[in-house]
Amino acid sequence: MHAASEAEIISVHVASHIDGTVLAAMPRLRHIACRSTGYDNVDLRACIARGITVSTVPAYGVATVAEYTFMLTLALTRKLLPTIQAVSTGMVNPDAVVGMDLSGKTMGIAGLGRIGQHVAQIANGFGMTILAYDVHHDLDLAATLGVEYTTLLDLLKRSDVVSLHMPATLENKHIINAEKLALMKPTAYLINTARGMLVDTQALTLALQAKQLAGAGLDVVEGERFLHGDDERFLLTKQSLKEDVVRALAISMLARMPNAIVTSHNAYNSREALDRIQQTTLANILAFQAGSPTNLAGATS
Repeated sequence: MHAASEAEIISVHVASHIDGTVLAAMPRLRHIACRSTGYDNVDLRACIARGITVSTVPAYGVATVAEYTFMLTLALTRKLLPTIQAVSTGMVNPDAVVGMDLSGKTMGIAGLGRIGQHVAQIANGFGMTILAYDVHHDLDLAATLGVEYTTLLDLLKRSDVVSLHMPATLENKHIINAEKLALMKPTAYLINTARGMLVDTQALTLALQAKQLAGAGLDVVEGERFLHGDDERFLLTKQSLKEDVVRALAISMLARMPNAIVTSHNAYNSREALDRIQQTTLANILAFQAGSPTNLAGATS
């Protein structure tokens, strides 16, 4: 932190948490260039109070994350991991790895922003019926994509695959909880490549154990830092961290479940997307220095 104390501009990724304490250690800071679309890791209110602008990379991972969404979907619905394991052990039993066609099934997209729209385009290619939940309804867009807007509850009840593409807001915290999971078909799959806080990890773990749904593909989870051993060791040195302990336990259980796939926030990570992140971040910094900041967090347009 001492090395950054004189910085006027910093660039951060989602793993860097910029709160009031961090900001106080950088009295000359004027701009934060996030190398991500989301900025929930930055205390935007504190930045506004200090006159610090925050820029983001709004569209780097549209195709990248949408493709990853379907990678997880196909891996689950076609039992990819159990099939690979069966071959590696020499215990091949076709009856144990019966999959599910996507053609003719219903894809529910929660959040029809740029990524959600691309997911809809891919789902169309598979011949799926597409439901969408979003706070904003664009009927022209829905007609173009062949999407039916509906409520979140109806989407959860009717969908064979539910894919989350919503922002991390206080209103969206645990928007998928035990009550919502109970609405899903026992043959349905939940995919989350957005933000971990959208899903109550403990509730999902219990729902999968109880076979309330067929499986889950998660590139993001609450407390995903606990995917790394160093953070688990940190827990052992602290007291009164019940919430973190429960999250770490739930993640550990999820990672070992045969009907779940957990990856380490990797959906964005393609060569093309990384190049777009670098180019847009540099452009954001140059625009700020020129007095015309672009891609500002919290902007309405």
